[in-house]
Amino acid sequence: MAAPGKADESNGFRARLMRMSDAVAWVEARFAGAIVVAILGLLLANVVSRAFGRPLIWTDELAVYLMVLGAFAGASLGLANRQHIAVTLVSDGLGEHVRKILARVVDTVLLALFALFAWMLWNWFDPLGVLAAEDLQAYSLKSFNFLYQEPTTTLGMRKVWFWLILPVFCLTGIVHVLARFGTVSERAQ
Repeated sequence: MAAPGKADESNGFRARLMRMSDAVAWVEARFAGAIVVAILGLLLANVVSRAFGRPLIWTDELAVYLMVLGAFAGASLGLANRQHIAVTLVSDGLGEHVRKILARVVDTVLLALFALFAWMLWNWFDPLGVLAAEDLQAYSLKSFNFLYQEPTTTLGMRKVWFWLILPVFCLTGIVHVLARFGTVSERAQ
């Protein structure tokens, strides 16, 4: 049997984690909504500028990058709300206890995938190698990692600024999965 204060501590930690997940989800929802509005504005500006014979070619590229940012924010938000597509034919026929076990198994697999993703991102972004490098150009040539050097085609920005959504998604995804670990979606009940 656990010590009397242990259950309260774990519930307190879980409640704090849930509040943090809810706060992150709130930000993600607003961010994704703003991205959709920005994409709409960019595409509308491009249509109008083309009608006047002065196309803004950079708007298409920026719209694509913003769609990627919005997709990752939406994917993380889907984890927070347990709204991703799922085949529930088997789990719908199971009892409450078995459904909770299945939810824990799924969440464990998700955490393992996020851990693998985090490891891959750490190797790709190589923050320690970049910080230790005297020159970014020399680092890129030595490591063949041009992540920090590659520019966008029309925007003149480095692509790394858009790729930073990947570690953010990894971190927020882990927070959302941990906050709802083992819980069953309300739709499944």
